[in-house]
Amino acid sequence: MNARKLLEIKALSQTICNLTKNEATNNQLKVLYFIDEYKNVSPQILISKLGIVKSNLALLTKKMIESGLIESLHDNVDRRTITYRITSKGKAMLNAYLEKLDRIFKDNDANLDASLDTILKFLNKKV
Repeated sequence: MNARKLLEIKALSQTICNLTKNEATNNQLKVLYFIDEYKNVSPQILISKLGIVKSNLALLTKKMIESGLIESLHDNVDRRTITYRITSKGKAMLNAYLEKLDRIFKDNDANLDASLDTILKFLNKKV
């Protein structure tokens, strides 16, 4: 039963997220969100959170770097270690998208916020 509800939540939330016209793809928005949320994110964290393979992440982040949405940083000690940071252009794109979503949910109430927090805590433990 929970699997059916989770699938419905996924489908409906994707539909709502797609209602806002934006320049970025869904995967780009997800990358921007996680980089902004966790600050200087490693590829391993993005792979885990997005559920994609390393080669797809590499293609996605390369395009985002070329577009000026994110930048890659190499560790000073171990140059093989990479993290990603959101740029001001990426932050502006993410904020514009989030503002559009906030307008859709402008009538938020405390019960909805609490329910979403509970769902997020549970899902973050599983990923």
